[in-house]
Amino acid sequence: MAIIKRKVSPRQKMINLMYVVLMAMLALNISTEVLNGFSIVEESLNRTTGNSSMENKAIFDELEQMMQKNPEKVKAWFAMASTVRNMSDSLFNYAQQLKIDIVKEADGKDGDPLNIKNKENLEAAGIVMLAPGTGQGHKLFDAINSYRERILRFVTDPLQKKIIASNLSTVVPHHSLNKNWEEYM
Repeated sequence: MAIIKRKVSPRQKMINLMYVVLMAMLALNISTEVLNGFSIVEESLNRTTGNSSMENKAIFDELEQMMQKNPEKVKAWFAMASTVRNMSDSLFNYAQQLKIDIVKEADGKDGDPLNIKNKENLEAAGIVMLAPGTGQGHKLFDAINSYRERILRFVTDPLQKKIIASNLSTVVPHHSLNKNWEEYM
């Protein structure tokens, strides 16, 4: 809609108003569509996580077998692998719990992350993650930073360190309009 300096007819005013209402309705509907997209992505991520978990379990099982056969050679590597596994499980479980908390905030105590019923509730994530005093966003930020720093201690290859640091980065882009990490994410 352009700015018009001449007098506008009542018909044109009505068309302009209907256009504004239509745009507002479209903006509200996008949120539900975005949440539907997140549900699809969630299902895909769950499949990928399941596959990765099976692969990691197979590797760890093989490492355990090697530990039983030759503990002197494998002991240090097994200890590092166990530490990384525990750290990763801890961060993953924390993120999963936050996801469950957000769904329960939206759908009630019986909320299921795989079947979100109240997708129109756009406040649930903000309540769980950003509420003053109880918001989990900053705790997640700290947990990711801590995890990244501890994981990088185990990696010696500079390229792998760079990849890990990039994948676990909590740096907020310059175009974030002065938002902190919790608000931006």
